[in-house]
Amino acid sequence: MKKVHFIGVSGIGVSAVAKISIQAGLEVSGSALEENEQTKELVRLGMKYYLGHRSGQIGKPDIVVCSAAVPPENQEVLEAQKKQIPVYLYPEYLGMLMKQKQGIAVAGTHGKSTTTAIIGTILKKAGLDPTIVCGGVMNDFSSNAVSGEGDYFLAEACEYNRSFLSLVKCYSVITNIEPDHLDTYKDIHEIKSAFRSFIETTDTRGFAVVNGDDAEVLDTIKDCSFENIHTVGKRRDNKYRIKEVESERGLYSFSIECSEWEKSMHLTLPVPGSFNCSNFSLSAVLCLELGIEKKIIEEAIKGFGGMSRRLEMIGTIGTDPVYSDYAHHPTEIHAAVDTIKEMYPSRRVVAVFQPHQYSRTLLLFNEFVKVLETVDRLILTEIYRQRDSESFVSAVSSAALYDELQMKMNDRVVYVEKKDDIIEYLKKERQEESVILFMGAGDIDDVARRYVGDCYQWRLT
Repeated sequence: MKKVHFIGVSGIGVSAVAKISIQAGLEVSGSALEENEQTKELVRLGMKYYLGHRSGQIGKPDIVVCSAAVPPENQEVLEAQKKQIPVYLYPEYLGMLMKQKQGIAVAGTHGKSTTTAIIGTILKKAGLDPTIVCGGVMNDFSSNAVSGEGDYFLAEACEYNRSFLSLVKCYSVITNIEPDHLDTYKDIHEIKSAFRSFIETTDTRGFAVVNGDDAEVLDTIKDCSFENIHTVGKRRDNKYRIKEVESERGLYSFSIECSEWEKSMHLTLPVPGSFNCSNFSLSAVLCLELGIEKKIIEEAIKGFGGMSRRLEMIGTIGTDPVYSDYAHHPTEIHAAVDTIKEMYPSRRVVAVFQPHQYSRTLLLFNEFVKVLETVDRLILTEIYRQRDSESFVSAVSSAALYDELQMKMNDRVVYVEKKDDIIEYLKKERQEESVILFMGAGDIDDVARRYVGDCYQWRLT
């Protein structure tokens, strides 16, 4: 294989494997409906890029790789099929790449990007030069992808449509399990069945590390045919136990103990949030089981640089800090808001939320209402559409979410339909002694950064 064409190459996952393919010496071309930082980097690296989708763009590649967001009637997909060029989905191609090394796959409803990044940082600190594919930009690597010369291929594993079952892995991690992607799963039982298959397709010579405090995870592994599973958490019956937890304004430190050890391991987390105790513990235990020394793990974690859009402070307006976070599920929103309140106990939380997917908004509607009403001030904008059918789009809207929230929040919630109008609204309505928190997995981060930049220029003039 010498040439690969990627459809939907602006996506965080597809752009990552495109970058690795370029660095492996392959000739790469790609197309997408937008330009972003990922496509710009790929062009700098040598990718031939097409804005938009047209049948004549694919040329004569050996294979075509497309994002899950690309519909089957896409002109380039149809042209590849006409030319009898093999077409692979992103996770299938990722699995092909992982097969060449020792695969480490990190799955879970929440925290998998951060956990992937932490493991990558530890492997790098240990001198193991991993290849990494992550669902976000890792600050320690300034990228969502790393092409390494070492034996390990570390990848974030998304459960959407059971795509993570395409990954070839020696080692597995599960951070947690909750209802999500209910457009492709009937219920939590189907989701747990998929996660059970994820564990059971781990190489029998390897192992799995899972969150032993998560009830759904424990139920999933209960009847699992794969036996080499290490549980991590605060519960007494976990193999690796989190103990002596301390916190100061959202930052945590704790010990990990194991009955087989003479001395415990102590972790000091450089990023905020109680939920990160689990993410860092799972990462530490996986690396311990790979044979990395405790001291190296402790030092790597202490120096971890974090993730873009994971409670990332992007600026200050007056005295008000502005954060951008990828939270798009009720549990993630709860974690982000609670962490901000812990960090800034005397300040108002002003949240700007862009729901992600009409299907998720509809199927978790009541859960969204319950968590969003906990902020001091809420600005809602329209739902970011991705992979949504027309039936879902016609069934729900942010206006419907606003109507429900207004009955509970009164004048503490406002609906700004067009996201580009949010900046002017914030400039007019902003009050001091607040924390402004932008949340969503769509393009709301662009608005957040423009808001910080505009306000900076506004102050100068």
